[in-house]
Amino acid sequence: MATADAHDLITEVTQLPVQPGAAMRVLWMLDDPRTSAADLGRLIESDPVLSTAVIGLASTAFYGLPGTVSSAWSAVTVLGLATVRAIATSAAFDLFSARSSIPDDFWPHSVATAAAATAIARRVGIQPNVAFSTGLLHDIGSALVFRRAPRRYDAVLELMAADPTLSRLDAEEREFGMTHAAVGAAALGVMRFPADMVEAIGSHHTHPRQVTSHIGRVLVAADSVAIEVDHIASEQNADIGEALEALDIPASSAEGLLDEVRKDQENLAGFLTVR
Repeated sequence: MATADAHDLITEVTQLPVQPGAAMRVLWMLDDPRTSAADLGRLIESDPVLSTAVIGLASTAFYGLPGTVSSAWSAVTVLGLATVRAIATSAAFDLFSARSSIPDDFWPHSVATAAAATAIARRVGIQPNVAFSTGLLHDIGSALVFRRAPRRYDAVLELMAADPTLSRLDAEEREFGMTHAAVGAAALGVMRFPADMVEAIGSHHTHPRQVTSHIGRVLVAADSVAIEVDHIASEQNADIGEALEALDIPASSAEGLLDEVRKDQENLAGFLTVR
């Protein structure tokens, strides 16, 4: 159970602007079944940062279109509503602007995980845009703590430096009373994301055999793949083969999956320039 201190942290990092901008209005519109792609497009285009992110992502080679997407409403139809919701949430928390302070590896690792989640989703019958969005936001808890409670983030690093045997998750538990995965799940709960996505974000550092939801297991596997692709120092809950087997995907397919994700990561590289 989260401590009072953990509740305070969640309140601090999930606080939204008093005057809602275009990103928040997009999130409200996404909850209205009467909203059209044209309605969303007009609102997105009123905000340069949000428009650049949405159009920039849809224009990457990852989506395989013959030319650059030139309007926000076209981008919405390309990306799908789940991905638009993920982009709008990132913008609402100010994670795209050049002045925003977030960990250096946040977007590269998030994009790699999104690519991996999409590739795995195609193999297990999950909607690719839902998997992409879940991968893109899986570490949002770390970004929000870094952005809005930097002293707490630094305290975690100091704990790890003082005790090299201490894992990041254990250090977060000591400092926050919860992990960055739980912070991220809380943030997405505030933004009224679907319960299965919130649960997946919250459990992405859980061993795959202990994760009950399909999308949750996809995310655990995708995170392991992205860590391998990027050769980053991070704590994996299981090796790639074990994570894939939890989804009934043969461990022998890991190398082919890694190659696919490396290519998709290159095709998504343009999205990282939106900041």
